[in-house]
Amino acid sequence: MKGTEMTAGTTFDPLAADPASITALRIIEAMLDGTGTSGVSEIAARINLPKARVHRHLAQLRAAGYVQHDPKTRRYELGWRLSLLGNRIASQASAVIVAKPRMEELRNEVNQTIVFSQISETSVVVMDVLPGNSPMDILFHPGTTFGFNAAAQGKIALAFGSQELLSAWEQLELELRTPQTIIDRARLDEEIAEARRRGWASAPEETYLGVNAIAAPVRDSKGALVGTLAIIGSVHYLPDPPEQAVIEALLTASARLSADFGFEQSGDAGTYSTEIEEP
Repeated sequence: MKGTEMTAGTTFDPLAADPASITALRIIEAMLDGTGTSGVSEIAARINLPKARVHRHLAQLRAAGYVQHDPKTRRYELGWRLSLLGNRIASQASAVIVAKPRMEELRNEVNQTIVFSQISETSVVVMDVLPGNSPMDILFHPGTTFGFNAAAQGKIALAFGSQELLSAWEQLELELRTPQTIIDRARLDEEIAEARRRGWASAPEETYLGVNAIAAPVRDSKGALVGTLAIIGSVHYLPDPPEQAVIEALLTASARLSADFGFEQSGDAGTYSTEIEEP
């Protein structure tokens, strides 16, 4: 069954519902359509809302640092917080651009779905997906999230992430997605230690029944975790344990992608075992 697709979340019409958060975003979008600064009347006309309502939202956005106000001209422009947010968005987008060629190389080698993910404070976030050439492709939409304990990418995050990430994870509730999801912290600690030793993690049927994933870390010039590179497939085509050649392909691709981000291997540090241990 070609193109089997896993999706998450629901959809709605934001303009029909028009909650306060969407109104605030529409105001920011209207300001971006302007010439640099905007008056309340101009913004209200662009999004067809009463001036009083727009003014109320602008006051809230100003208090939070998302817009700033010039009392002399009575006009608004984007604030410092939006500038920082824009820089973060651009940084993530550039990471996806850098990852794409290595994802394509890996996909062509293993013929399975390839996923590049990054790490938030509370979950793994899928950033880009390349469908494979398998008779059954497992696809995720960018923006799909997984708990740290419920995916191979999450185990990599805990194995190679910062101490701050580990401390934050300790306060989170473990996510249960299937009967195979690991929710015992002692067992999960063992899996994390194993992932750190060998440089890759697997999660057979721990995220979705019938689906396996193996993931490896992607690091930057400082050795910090940029994200994870993963191979996703049906357990029929990506069994546990996976074939040795598939593991080596993943580790080679993640090492090359890390090098693209400036990571330099030194000595034996970060040299992983690709041997599959006998049960």
